[in-house]
Amino acid sequence: MAFHHCTVYLADGTVLAKDVQVALEETAREGGPEWYGTMTVTHLAPLEAGKTYRLVLDDGRTGDFGVRRNTFAGGVTRAVSIQGSGPLLRV
Repeated sequence: MAFHHCTVYLADGTVLAKDVQVALEETAREGGPEWYGTMTVTHLAPLEAGKTYRLVLDDGRTGDFGVRRNTFAGGVTRAVSIQGSGPLLRV
């Protein structure tokens, strides 16, 4: 897994969270490249399953993703499992 920092945006372009840690796995499948990972965000970042978000990585790549699971185990941080919904592209 590759570790990055990113900014997370809502579908309308509003910044939802900055300097978010994310661990990404990229793989090649029959249908093309796929990516997924885990973000570490504060409890104040309202990432919800069923919504589409966009991330911009520290290396300049960007892509849309959905939330698979949002785990809150106490404290101020949570682990959010994400699934890319298209390729990670360089901007």
